[in-house]
Amino acid sequence: MNKYLKLIRFPNLLIIALVQYVMRYFIIQPILGINRIKLQFSDIDFAILVLATVCMAAAGYIINDYFDTKADRFNKKDVIVGRKITRRISLALHQVFTGLSILLGGYVSYKVGHWQFVFIFFMAGGLLWFYSTSYKYYFLLGSVLMAMIVAAIPLLVVIYEIPPLNKTYADVLMASKTNFNYLLYWVGAFSFFSFFGVLIGQFIRDILSLKGDREIKRQSLPVVIGLKWTKVAIVSLIVFLSASVFGVWYQFLNAPVDKITPWYFAILIILPLLLLIYQVVKFKEGELFKLGKFLLRFAFLAGISYAFVVNYIINQL
Repeated sequence: MNKYLKLIRFPNLLIIALVQYVMRYFIIQPILGINRIKLQFSDIDFAILVLATVCMAAAGYIINDYFDTKADRFNKKDVIVGRKITRRISLALHQVFTGLSILLGGYVSYKVGHWQFVFIFFMAGGLLWFYSTSYKYYFLLGSVLMAMIVAAIPLLVVIYEIPPLNKTYADVLMASKTNFNYLLYWVGAFSFFSFFGVLIGQFIRDILSLKGDREIKRQSLPVVIGLKWTKVAIVSLIVFLSASVFGVWYQFLNAPVDKITPWYFAILIILPLLLLIYQVVKFKEGELFKLGKFLLRFAFLAGISYAFVVNYIINQL
């Protein structure tokens, strides 16, 4: 059983599910509650949406390992497909998880009255397949694509919540000439943070996988522009993300009654990112990068966990 959990990256799947639940119950629900508006997408249907997302992610992890065994051997990673689990079983599991994701996604799309939303899951399945087979071998394409897919995970929550909200509160929206697009702005901020966090992580993964990528002729960032300029790119992205976090606080969240946010951002997000810069700059090919990966994951989880702070502040007000 342990080998199958490793194949689908079970801890990562738990984080994906957690992110979607946090977006729903600690961002969307309290923000709607300010105007005494309640969630309209049922808890059961939402759980099915989360399961559909998790199944698609599991399928993506499996197919990526399926086509990545050669590079993983060169990079001395734990190879599961072909050693611990046969390639035939791995491919079958990928098809099962993909099919299940599309079926569940189709069901919840029908329930919110927008059956066409099911194409989100069709498209995700196709992109993950082509990412594993070809896109990741092209310069920047694979990294940007993966960052976009991860950034879409929080957005799915609000995409499926808005249609039933519009249906239930149609008269209120018409009378007040408003809409629920402000939910997209809130959740979109978390997606923005996720996009750049994952992009930084992808580039760090590239410098750690440099030997294997050269062997399989993958046009990763360090293969194309070299380790030195890849470090420059990573540091630039980290600085941009840190500045963006500060800018969001200063422009939108700088309220006198909120004493938590500036300290939270400074200590739990920006400080780890600045420490990550030091780790990236001193990194040399062939070295381990355990502390650097920990700092990035910590900052990423802290960014997502800011939703709990938002919920606390709203409840206090």
